[in-house]
Amino acid sequence: MTNAPKSADHVNAVSDVAVTRYDRDVRSKTDASGLSIVETRLEEAFTGDLVGVGHATHLRVERQNSSGTLLCYERIEGALHGRRGSFLLEASGEMNTNHYVHGRWEIIPASGTGELSGIRGYAAFMAKPDPNSQTGWKASTYLTYWFEEAMRIGE
Repeated sequence: MTNAPKSADHVNAVSDVAVTRYDRDVRSKTDASGLSIVETRLEEAFTGDLVGVGHATHLRVERQNSSGTLLCYERIEGALHGRRGSFLLEASGEMNTNHYVHGRWEIIPASGTGELSGIRGYAAFMAKPDPNSQTGWKASTYLTYWFEEAMRIGE
């Protein structure tokens, strides 16, 4: 992930995330190191300032106590503060022994489409088990975003 300079007009957005599909596949079983490699594929429904659907693939390194790390790519399609389009994000995070997941994601440069063309940004996220959800998980995200100045000419 890179740190790009922000324009003066960055905006904050808060969204709740319902995990609507969660598929888990152990790609490499635990060995003598105590680590396994697990792939999870998620479909997520965003509500709040960001409204839409996300499709994510996580690659996780997990310890036997359920803690570990993850890398992720996700495409989100929908509307951000009313501007429609899509973008890709790259995320990294950690899981603790209580199954709480937290981390950071960043919008991949030049991935915005439609009214989200030129979008840049970064976010913090948190996910935790939720027995009342369809998949047993819920999450939230706190996004700071802006539009590259070169993309704003003519708006």
